[in-house]
Amino acid sequence: MSLYVETYDADSLDELIRLVLQTPKTDERNLLYFRGENKDFGETALAPSIYRNEDLLKREHEFYREMQRFNDQEFLTDKTAFDKLARMQHYECPTRMIDISEDVLSATYFALDKRKDNTDSVLYVLEIKKDKIKYYDSDAVSVVANLAKSPLDDKNDHQKSKAALWRDGRDYFNDRPGYRCRELESKSFLLHDIKEEKPYFEDKIDPKHLFSLFCVKPKYTNQRIHGQKGAFLLFGFNKDDYKQSINILKISGTGLQIELDPDLHPIAKITKIRVSKNIKQSDLEKLGISKPYIYPELDKVSEYLKLAD
Repeated sequence: MSLYVETYDADSLDELIRLVLQTPKTDERNLLYFRGENKDFGETALAPSIYRNEDLLKREHEFYREMQRFNDQEFLTDKTAFDKLARMQHYECPTRMIDISEDVLSATYFALDKRKDNTDSVLYVLEIKKDKIKYYDSDAVSVVANLAKSPLDDKNDHQKSKAALWRDGRDYFNDRPGYRCRELESKSFLLHDIKEEKPYFEDKIDPKHLFSLFCVKPKYTNQRIHGQKGAFLLFGFNKDDYKQSINILKISGTGLQIELDPDLHPIAKITKIRVSKNIKQSDLEKLGISKPYIYPELDKVSEYLKLAD
């Protein structure tokens, strides 16, 4: 199913807000989320940082453990792999998630932050189906978040790897009962990882979840997520290539479009707004959206105050 992405240009902050307010929903029950990117990445936009190159993906399981090894106190309140990935994302560690926000001005800040001079950036308006939004304690979310713990290709035991999970998941993609009944080593390793956080978890994994994209509402465990009204898109496997991200966007002959299996993602519609170089962070500051609003931690506020006039 293909859904074309409507694209607009905003030359002022007033015009950007007007475009957002005038964007119709396909269903009024759905929710709008926003993501700002400081460059127009085309069809590679809306992709998680762990997939920027294969070397990062190879080290995902190491990032997961090393971040906690050096900062264990930071993770004491995090009960699940998803909670931990959210905190890692907070500290700019590569993960299989991207940040989105319910706050259009916060997302616009990120569209403008670190933008190169004389270039346009992008604000994406994502209409998310309300009945497909997950919470931090969802079992399906646990399945995908725990993929982070497996090596990409384990030379010592190929079953403890993303490659094995991807292969077995594809084989049983449309056969959930068969996937549940078969004693697959790759699945056993994944179940072991999930049971570290949910001892009660049963062997009822839907293999389609391994290839799904979820919109997840997190716990507001830190000031930054709370202030930005943050949420996340959590990425499972690309069905065609486990070393590549799920591609949300695709360039076709007539423009940018969404081309995903509607059963595997929660997106009803995407609107792309090109943010003109004429829109500055100083425009946002007039509305109270400054660095301390986005980054309320003491060190970030201190940096801002030292540089402020």
